[in-house]
Amino acid sequence: MTKPTQALCFDVFGTVTDWYGSILKEAQSLPQTRQLNIPWDAFILKWRRDGYLASLKKIVAGEMDLMATAEINKRKLLELLQEYDIQGLSPGEIDHFNLSWNRLEAWEDVVAGLHQLKEDFLIMPFSNGDYRCLLDISKRNNLPWDGIISADFFKKIKPDPTIYKEAIDLLQMAPENVMMVACHAHDLNAAKKAGMKTAYVNRPLEFGGHDAADAVKAAYDIEATDFVDLARQLKETKL
Repeated sequence: MTKPTQALCFDVFGTVTDWYGSILKEAQSLPQTRQLNIPWDAFILKWRRDGYLASLKKIVAGEMDLMATAEINKRKLLELLQEYDIQGLSPGEIDHFNLSWNRLEAWEDVVAGLHQLKEDFLIMPFSNGDYRCLLDISKRNNLPWDGIISADFFKKIKPDPTIYKEAIDLLQMAPENVMMVACHAHDLNAAKKAGMKTAYVNRPLEFGGHDAADAVKAAYDIEATDFVDLARQLKETKL
């Protein structure tokens, strides 16, 4: 008999937060760039894809040391400021812009959905974001987590196959007691291989409506349109 779900672990960047919309808003508010014709769309996608995501792949492959989220992002930001000839930002303004990733806004359904899910489950982020970044995002959005699991704890990152087992062990549960919730197939596929239950939440605007390279979707326990729909389905299915 399948063990009941007791805890839900959430991807944060894309699943919980609208990183593209949040960063675009911060970029467009920079006073030094308002008179410049900056293609922010391309800038932000490069910052995410060619900076953070590319660095994560190198870390998983052992080609790069694990480092804080802000440090990874700043390395790429400095390159992009040169590439797009953005001048006049002070070091403090650059640091503030870089930390816009710590100020990401949640999707509209998230807070209401999490409060519903919290009635029946332990809920927490399980993210490659560093602990401080997850704290800042959680506080900014008043997210009602029961705790936080950061890749910081394990000195490795998803989708390393061993990190899911270590997160499960941290919760002192069986894999079937824990459900991974994400909008990314690569994350869910790895969690499924580790024995976790899986819930896919569709976020078509994660990359601002642009296509995003991801793994091929597998069969997941639940496919939901948002967190409120996820809460409804979990109540109905009693997984």
